[in-house]
Amino acid sequence: MHPDTAGIGYDGELYRKLLHLLALGYPVGYVVAPEPWGLNVLISLSLLALFLDWLRASSPAAHAFFERFFGFMMRKKERDVLGARTVFNGATWVTVSFTLLVLLFPVDVALISFATFMIGDAAAALAGRRLGRTRWLGRGATLEGSLAFLIFGGAVGWLLISGVLPWPPLDIPFPVVLAATLVATLLEAAPLPLNDNLSAPLGAALTITGIMALWPS
Repeated sequence: MHPDTAGIGYDGELYRKLLHLLALGYPVGYVVAPEPWGLNVLISLSLLALFLDWLRASSPAAHAFFERFFGFMMRKKERDVLGARTVFNGATWVTVSFTLLVLLFPVDVALISFATFMIGDAAAALAGRRLGRTRWLGRGATLEGSLAFLIFGGAVGWLLISGVLPWPPLDIPFPVVLAATLVATLLEAAPLPLNDNLSAPLGAALTITGIMALWPS
């Protein structure tokens, strides 16, 4: 559990992660939408999310609305923004993250990097809260939560490349997926200034790209 979860109860954390998991609809929508509609929608949603976070910090009415309906699942630093500098919330980071992934990387790389992170991050947060005992990496993350990230993220990666799901498997070898999931696990737990919803999936995508450049054909 990270220190900035102190103001959120377990139920709030659960709802927060469930909301984040709904963002798995982004890759599904992007794949099924005809080009260039998928990308245009993602860019529009990213700009809207950034605008709403700015509005929360600028407008008492907007701040009160978000506080009433979403405050129970927001970090303290995401809530205390009225009249202060804009702070982007987790949902905004997630939306921007997937948009950048599809702009910067091939579709297979973007999809698997995003999906493994989203599932792994949810597992890490919930397992860390319930089972976390061993602190590591200096950010307040627990080893137990990070192991949950690696296991569940790796499992989702395997599902996406295995062919057992009712759509074509992604063409990335499992050792590469596992390496990318490990990198995402470390970035999610590490005390970095960049939000982990952005740094971890981008780190995973860069890992896949780098290894695949050297992978024997």
